[in-house]
Amino acid sequence: MQVSLEEISSLGRKLTITIPNDKIQSQVNNRLNSLKGSVKVDGFRPGKVPLNIIKQRHGAQVHQEVLVQEMQNSYQEAIIQEKLNPVTSPKIEPQEAQPGEDIVFVATLDIYPEFDLADFTALEVSLNVAEVKEENVDEALQRIQKQRMNWSPCEEKAEKGHRITIDFTGRLDGEEFEGGKAQDFAMVLGESNMIAGFEDPLFAMKVGEEKTFAVTFPEDYNNQSLAGKETEFDVKVKKLEKGELPEINEEFITSLGVDGTLETLRAEIRNSLEMEAKKQASSQAKQAVMKLLLDNHEFELPESMITQEVAALREQAQKNYQIEGASELGDDLFVDEAKQRVKLGLIVGQIVREHKLQVSQERVNGHIQDLARQYPDSQEVINYYTTNNQARAQVESLVMEEQVVDSVIEKVKVTENKIGFDEITKNL
Repeated sequence: MQVSLEEISSLGRKLTITIPNDKIQSQVNNRLNSLKGSVKVDGFRPGKVPLNIIKQRHGAQVHQEVLVQEMQNSYQEAIIQEKLNPVTSPKIEPQEAQPGEDIVFVATLDIYPEFDLADFTALEVSLNVAEVKEENVDEALQRIQKQRMNWSPCEEKAEKGHRITIDFTGRLDGEEFEGGKAQDFAMVLGESNMIAGFEDPLFAMKVGEEKTFAVTFPEDYNNQSLAGKETEFDVKVKKLEKGELPEINEEFITSLGVDGTLETLRAEIRNSLEMEAKKQASSQAKQAVMKLLLDNHEFELPESMITQEVAALREQAQKNYQIEGASELGDDLFVDEAKQRVKLGLIVGQIVREHKLQVSQERVNGHIQDLARQYPDSQEVINYYTTNNQARAQVESLVMEEQVVDSVIEKVKVTENKIGFDEITKNL
């Protein structure tokens, strides 16, 4: 095997690899001979089929299989010989060859950039820390009461806090649109998540009343066919109810699965809020550290990695927003985020290698336990992550990111920013 290496850019490399034809033919003959015992041809006993017949029938396929395998093997040998560290699979271009000539192919690839990690001890990061106060427990308890509100019919005009049940039909340019029609749709006025402009016309309506009004969908609405468009809705009020908060007594507390007094319930609520505050603080710490890493490292990014990430983001956009023809969307829509992801991935990988970080299986199991608690059959979830290597690998990747964040926080100067529980959870 002959190898020549060409530097086509700071990170781009081109390998021209020559495989002797004698080696290819030797491998082909060996494989064809190995088929003698299994090839069946009418008129010949098993194992007695002449080699020229086997070659006639299977020679082309065997030659192609050997060629692909030898190109893969030769490429792997070449990158070891030239001490290259590819970031993605290469682009392989076989050169035309006449029968009997040596096989020549070109492998184009990008290598990992070389860069030094920043001196983390010279960097500073501000991290949010939240304290759960009694007023937060009060608000959470009130939310639980509202979830168990006692509703009763009323003959009044609809107002904030009333639960209204309606039938509605939406039209765009006079035609009904998908997802714009519902029957017996219930919502609490002032607390719904309907688009702006839909709820206001419902105020002061009464049971049996009908109304038609216009609603303009927001420009950033996820359904592109409706984004920024003015539509028209026909609405009929079917039912109107007034709510009354349930009394917090022993029966109410027991219905929540709590065995104890109001103090026990409040303690459980506080514990849940503190866990949520810790979770959000951890998530925000990760964002702060990742931004710190991006801001304090500069190096060239491999183009092939950016291309792959752009394709992945485009595919994700198509799934999330149901964009038809997403493959035709320009790279400029995704390239900035792709570059950021690639850069961050390279930095994180460098930290893992230099600090010799190993995934904590204890933390992985802890994450799986947390996930399992969200489902009725927790053991089934645990078994899934125990037996499914791909699913477990996703959790391990998440845990490794957390360990990288912890490793950076241990070295940088940390400034704590004390904020309220409502502030740390405001974007939920």
